[in-house]
Amino acid sequence: MPHAISSLSAADEYDRQYHAWAERQGPRALDREWRMTHLLWRQRALLRRYPPEGKRVLDFGCMDGIFTIMLQKLGGEAVGYDISPAAITQAKAFRADAARPVFTNVPPGPGQFDWIYCNEVIEHVTDDSALVGELVGYLRTGGSVVGTTPVGQYFWDPDHKHFYDEEVLKRALSPWGRVRVHRYYRSPLRNFVPIRQKGASVFIFQVTPRSPTAPPGSRPWGS
Repeated sequence: MPHAISSLSAADEYDRQYHAWAERQGPRALDREWRMTHLLWRQRALLRRYPPEGKRVLDFGCMDGIFTIMLQKLGGEAVGYDISPAAITQAKAFRADAARPVFTNVPPGPGQFDWIYCNEVIEHVTDDSALVGELVGYLRTGGSVVGTTPVGQYFWDPDHKHFYDEEVLKRALSPWGRVRVHRYYRSPLRNFVPIRQKGASVFIFQVTPRSPTAPPGSRPWGS
């Protein structure tokens, strides 16, 4: 079964984490319109760099689906996957009667997506490189895995398994293709200063396989 997404106990644990997160957020956690207009700054940065329009996209580790819904709104054909049944139930509630995006706890098949968005997921997985290899397998020919992860210990969470500098991150990503890594600061003006600075920041990364990944005759997932 796919890496890091096959364990019932893991699903229970991520249900617990999702409920704890929602409780910390208070009533706004369930306010779809507020959440859609207040995306996390690093999610907004990722969308500016990798807009989904016209692409079939997977939001891997979608939680309750707000980012997935934005991908669909911006012109992508979006699918959201998460291990947490509670989060997926809330994602479907946010989607309401719309047919898209698709939300599921069922892992995808190979060769389905142009882009896979992976927002602050890899730092939670013990074997981060193996997870990236799994995601690459879900790509169509020419596709890329794109995502974010905290720099160092910013946005520290007790579930984090890794703390990245650029070298460590590239070491995890590079076995699976051509890698681009860009450091992005929370304060937009700081991104125009060509020196490394202190302050809240993330790595925005892209992994593009060097060879085709989609097997012949693969069937679209989530359709």
